[in-house]
Amino acid sequence: ILADEDSRFGGRLLAESDPLDGASAAGWVETTRAELASLPNVRLMPRTTVFGVYDHGILGAVERVADHLPTPGTKVRQTLWRITAKHSVLAAGAIERHIPFADNDRPGIMLAGAMRAYANR
Repeated sequence: ILADEDSRFGGRLLAESDPLDGASAAGWVETTRAELASLPNVRLMPRTTVFGVYDHGILGAVERVADHLPTPGTKVRQTLWRITAKHSVLAAGAIERHIPFADNDRPGIMLAGAMRAYANR
């Protein structure tokens, strides 16, 4: 199972413009995603947040199935998953922290990483 809270897999690579293995970062992500999707023993779960890791290899996850649709219809909006795994890798990423300054909460003030993401994505 590969779960990502975003609607697209790739994390920070989606905001990068540097090449990776001779392709654009977004191209590499799409190639890798397609390869993983073709494997019978891999389940890709976008829009899924893993919210807890518990004893005996149990993980809790919420998949947002139809929350993003303007009219969900009869579809289930969210699914709660109880995942039991022998091994798991938690790649939570990192958070860019700002240096506080006067009026740093005004509209339009953003971190360098956010600006780079807007420009590249």
